Amino acid sequence: MSSRGVFIGQIIDDLDAISHQVKRRCELGQTDLNSVLENFFLEILNLTLDAALVNLNKKRSNEPGLDLGDSTSKRKIAFQITSRSDPAKVKDTLTKIKKAQLAAYQEFFILVIGERRKSYTIDPALSAKCHGFAEANIIGITDLCRMVMETKIDTIRAIQQKLQQERREIRIELEPEIEGTFETDTADLVERRPSITRSDGTLFYASDATGGLFESAAEAAEALDGFIDRLAPLPRLSRGMLGWIMDESEHRYGFSEKHEINADLVQRKYPDTQDLLVDTRLLKSWGFLGYEDQQDGESPTFWFRFPGTDHSYFADAFMNFVKEQDLKVSSLFQTMNFSPFGPPPAADAPAPVPVKPAVRRRVRLSGAQRAQRGR
Repeated sequence: MSSRGVFIGQIIDDLDAISHQVKRRCELGQTDLNSVLENFFLEILNLTLDAALVNLNKKRSNEPGLDLGDSTSKRKIAFQITSRSDPAKVKDTLTKIKKAQLAAYQEFFILVIGERRKSYTIDPALSAKCHGFAEANIIGITDLCRMVMETKIDTIRAIQQKLQQERREIRIELEPEIEGTFETDTADLVERRPSITRSDGTLFYASDATGGLFESAAEAAEALDGFIDRLAPLPRLSRGMLGWIMDESEHRYGFSEKHEINADLVQRKYPDTQDLLVDTRLLKSWGFLGYEDQQDGESPTFWFRFPGTDHSYFADAFMNFVKEQDLKVSSLFQTMNFSPFGPPPAADAPAPVPVKPAVRRRVRLSGAQRAQRGR
């Protein structure tokens, strides 16, 4: 799926979730739409229509008939934002529009946060009064999504990012109050730590890809556990980003012995620039990523580390093993299931017996690998 398709899918899902919350509030008799929601749709409509709508209720509380208006652009438009889709609401809105508003705006719309009725009968006198207001001027969430789909990719991306930034606040604002309480606790909005499937390290140790880098399976498991403990507190998407970088790295594809990736390649391939900035910044501050500029116009590089383990050769062992086993590191880090490295350790079991002699073979490192150790 293209980036455009991904963004549109997320926009549809988020707007649909908002409309369902509004519907639930209405079913409980809470039909008011506060300023948070008005301002949110103001920005969505401004992006979609390339307009300069302002919140009319900021100048005058409950402006008659209208909530948003743009009297400065070439297309002078105004909106009523409502949770109601019934014909009585439409008639009431049009009736309340005053002479000053008729002079200021050339088009009037009603945006229903939900789905509009299949058909409406508009009073001819009210239609003539309001500059030819017709059924098409009543817009539901599905209609809004279609309008978004017709815009440019930059606009679609901006709308998706707006939804991503504000959906949590909107969810809280729209949550219905029932007998003085709310369903959502702050803890419900915070990502919980993942469940972890650990490994006894036997397959990791026994692999030809890690030959000589560990003295025992217990040492391999201990090094892996140290890394897992450091990785677990990160958000799932940030762990996935780190894994994706490792999956795409030059080392994984045999282009380099170093654990690095072209930073320009990452920026070009990762669809969400804002997420990329936040995640790489977080991963750098937690010691998982480094960044290095190059001279003579060459691309900069990200290089990755494995904090939490003091083992000198863990980075080589891990990358060699996932390459040999054809494992997707992004999946490993998001699921936190490390059973491919060996079965889960038995509770209170003695240290596993090595499956091969604990003879440390000397591994010859290249100059690049030795330089990597010094980072």
